[in-house]
Amino acid sequence: MSRLGVAPRPPRSRVTEIVATGFAYPSLVVDNDGFFARCRFPITDDRAALVAESRMVRRTWCAPHENTWTMAREAVRRALAASAVHRDEIDLVVVSSCSTIPMVNYPDPTNPVVADLAPLVLAELGRDDAIGIDIKASYCAGFMRGLELVDAMLDNPDYRAALLVASDEGGRFATAETNRSTFCFLVGDAAGAVVLRKHAPAARVGVVDTVGATAVRHAGLSGWGRDGRSLFVRGAPVSEIGLAMMLDAGRRLLARNRLTPRDIDWLLPAQLHAGTVETLCDQLEIPRAKLVWSGDVTGYAASASIPATLGARLADRTLRKGDLVMSLAAGPGMNVAGAVYYC
Repeated sequence: MSRLGVAPRPPRSRVTEIVATGFAYPSLVVDNDGFFARCRFPITDDRAALVAESRMVRRTWCAPHENTWTMAREAVRRALAASAVHRDEIDLVVVSSCSTIPMVNYPDPTNPVVADLAPLVLAELGRDDAIGIDIKASYCAGFMRGLELVDAMLDNPDYRAALLVASDEGGRFATAETNRSTFCFLVGDAAGAVVLRKHAPAARVGVVDTVGATAVRHAGLSGWGRDGRSLFVRGAPVSEIGLAMMLDAGRRLLARNRLTPRDIDWLLPAQLHAGTVETLCDQLEIPRAKLVWSGDVTGYAASASIPATLGARLADRTLRKGDLVMSLAAGPGMNVAGAVYYC
């Protein structure tokens, strides 16, 4: 991440405000026994140790009638219902999904070669004159990379407001017989949506800063298997490199914006392994009481894990408007992205 300095960012003439959020979790709740019953590869010789280490209790997976599109549509519906921005003002739609794969995990059963979700969201909005962008290759960092993209594009006078969506369905792949990684035990499905608009600089409003990078030298450590139905994660190296990249992003965000760990109200990272997110807290010197993590009961839904958790925790008032949040994510590519923002 050498291109990302730590010098303070210059003052901004406007900020990107998070106006409303929405989330969706699918209907199938799979506990640990249910996972092991479905698993078609030898995930571990010691199931009790895997449960104890990961602290997983259950995860949500799509039922046969659910997929990335049905979850995205519900998350968008919730976000629009809570938004002061009318759908006619949304000129930009960005959708992240690393698991919407043609012929394997498609959003439209009548056309299994469709892999793009942004046009479906635009149609749902009734917009025929807005722009839609799908993000694929950023994988688990897709939502955060999308936030960076939206924040930059809203500088363009053509765009008044934006809808940023992430929807991922890893459950359909998590038990494939070609898998070999215990990471699959963490996988869940979810979607999240955020409505954003331009706002004059104000106290405790808007996206403060974003960072992101792709370390291609580590690209072969994780990703989709050649059959398109399995996941591969090279164990400890992926965890160590992903953690190091997120720590670097978090420290740069603090330094660039002259923030201390005490200034951060909440750390809301990708909903990864319990040990990973707790180490992230400890190394950034952010108290664990400020950690927002529910991966033990939802599972890890790739790029959707951050916006779905953000929406759910704002809905139950764990988080409140105006709280300063740091979010960090890393995944295949190897991609890393992070942001500091007022929710």
